[in-house]
Amino acid sequence: MKRWKYILERVLWSIGAIGLVVLFVFAWQAKSVKKCTGIQIELAGTASGYLFMDEKEIMRLINEQGVNVGTPVGSINLHKIEQSLSQTQWIAKTDIYLDNQQQLQVKIEQRIPIARIFTASGNSFYIDSVAQKLPLRNLSVMRLPVFTGFPSDQDKLAKPDSLLLHDILHFAKIIQQDSFYMAQIAQVNIAANGDFEMIPTLGDHLVLIGSMENIEDKLNRLYTFYKKVWIPSGINAFQVLDVRFDHQIVALKKGMQPIQYAPGALPFIQLGNIADSTLKVDTLKQAKLAIAELKGDTVVKQVPAQTSVAKPKSVTKIVKPVAKKTSPKPNNKVNNKSLNKMKKTAKATMPKKPASNNN
Repeated sequence: MKRWKYILERVLWSIGAIGLVVLFVFAWQAKSVKKCTGIQIELAGTASGYLFMDEKEIMRLINEQGVNVGTPVGSINLHKIEQSLSQTQWIAKTDIYLDNQQQLQVKIEQRIPIARIFTASGNSFYIDSVAQKLPLRNLSVMRLPVFTGFPSDQDKLAKPDSLLLHDILHFAKIIQQDSFYMAQIAQVNIAANGDFEMIPTLGDHLVLIGSMENIEDKLNRLYTFYKKVWIPSGINAFQVLDVRFDHQIVALKKGMQPIQYAPGALPFIQLGNIADSTLKVDTLKQAKLAIAELKGDTVVKQVPAQTSVAKPKSVTKIVKPVAKKTSPKPNNKVNNKSLNKMKKTAKATMPKKPASNNN
């Protein structure tokens, strides 16, 4: 009896397995006969309303994989379509699947640029929030921080250029988080030594930023200077503002000549043309002019800057042009006024002779 029971269970399990295989085959044949009823494309990452990918371009990439409306569902390779779309630089992430109505759902997360960079050779590209280089697009107009003078055009950057690109990304994020600097900064130049120079939107001056070290503190000091000195003095009163040194702002007013040093001490500073924004940072390293107290409030403290250049022993002062004095005509008369201004010296007094009592 037990033997027959065992044989019956084995037979029933075999029949069940065969039935599942038959059902699977029928289901697969039915699915392969079904066709794609539509392609739905959704662009994610467009909360700000900017579009850098359009549906026509995505549809073209999908059609290149042999997928169209009416294509049998069994012949659609979802993984291959995702790989094809991921090769597009503006696409950050893809999600593709077939729904119950046999529609191909394509969800695209596009990359959002955070800064525009011009290379030294004149080419231009965008970078996103992870420093991914992006080609130019004309689908949307977006206000972005602009950086000029990037040294390389290569897709694969060397280590120094890669570090510089991450510094640009850090600076761009700080600018975008501050509405004042987003409006005030027209562009940021990159000098040959990697220092940053800011060209403002309002005001005819150059701001020397230097490296990204303590960039938040530098921008805070610059904002304080703008508020307390720049506006009262006039927006075009200065030609150079230097925030590279800790705890101070070095300002150079318009019309003032740079400091000249003795031969063999420190180099002569050439300002050049400020409007061309081609002034290098090194040419102004020694142009440290202290800002005087404004109405009793000390805005900038005179703190010695820590630089690698040796300081001259003699203190160099800015010499303002003085009108030449005409020499007076010769006069033979004795000038008694000089004698009157002389201090009187004490005179010795002789003791008086006592009067005698002998009459």
